[in-house]
Amino acid sequence: MAIIVQKYGGSSLSTVDKIKNIAKRVVERYNKGDRLAIVVSALGETTDRLISNAKEITDSPDKREMDMLLSVGERVSISMMALAINDITPNLAISFTGSQIGLITDCNHRDARILEIKGDRVKKAIGEGKIPVVAGFQGVSTNKEITTLGRGGSDTTAVALAASLNADICEIYSNVSSVYTDDPFINGDAKPIKEISYDMMLEISTAGAKVLKDDAVEFAKRLGVKIVSGLSKDGSLGTIVTDLSMDKRRVVSLVYNEKIKYLYSETFPEGKFSRDLRFFQKCGEGYHLFLNCEDDSNSYSLCLIGSGIKNHPTLVNDVVSLTSKFNILAMDVSNLRFEIFYSKSVSREVIDLIHNKYIGE
Repeated sequence: MAIIVQKYGGSSLSTVDKIKNIAKRVVERYNKGDRLAIVVSALGETTDRLISNAKEITDSPDKREMDMLLSVGERVSISMMALAINDITPNLAISFTGSQIGLITDCNHRDARILEIKGDRVKKAIGEGKIPVVAGFQGVSTNKEITTLGRGGSDTTAVALAASLNADICEIYSNVSSVYTDDPFINGDAKPIKEISYDMMLEISTAGAKVLKDDAVEFAKRLGVKIVSGLSKDGSLGTIVTDLSMDKRRVVSLVYNEKIKYLYSETFPEGKFSRDLRFFQKCGEGYHLFLNCEDDSNSYSLCLIGSGIKNHPTLVNDVVSLTSKFNILAMDVSNLRFEIFYSKSVSREVIDLIHNKYIGE
């Protein structure tokens, strides 16, 4: 009997039919002998809608009150999913909020970090043969305030819960089955990656890919949780993220990010941009800062991730040559990645050329 944590994102839960289909698969999996804990995000675009509603009231919403507001989205999801499961098999599912499972965070509203998951009620429910349905994205702080974990926080909830339960695997379901070599919705030549290391997955997530939250990957690496990505539409599983070593030099993925904010600061802003800072570079008496952002971006990044990147014989020079016309602002190279920041949008034609030349060579 395996213990499995499954996480379903908002797009997977955007309609009643989607919720019913997932509930059906969950019950089928349970009936085959696995014991499940389900983590869900808010339905569809609920979180964005709530943020928009708050901004109609005030331009500067209080972070504590925003956490109270946004946590409502996952409460709706857990109830809907539990109702759908129980409609198939009465009294099989039971829903829990983040605070009810003892998910304890720091006191940083809107972007809290998980400190521990006690998980007693989840363990008790599984022991009683039930399927706990847990609210992702939310917890309770050490001073007993409702907190949220930031964008993609449900991934982190799922991984942390898997560690607390000593689960065999954590399955993260979304609208793509796998981690790909490029964005599969844009590049038809992008290929799924069968298996990838925690370190490379962390680089891909940090660079801006949306498959897995970088905090979740960090948790998984530190706590030894095996992650598998899956397609919510049909339940098929794809990329395995685990403690994998790579002994040969190759590029495995490319990430192009259009949501980068460039700033110049005369002093290094310690702590202020700690969660959003993508890269910084000393320049004269000040610093070039590149931040991950959702709005008001003014620069772009192209990142290639792989093994032995720094010692690749042609990669760095070729990519610089091919993209120099897009006005390079800065670049950073390590053994696992090569990233360039630009002031102009890089053409898709050039990105595809780089992808087809170097990925999986």
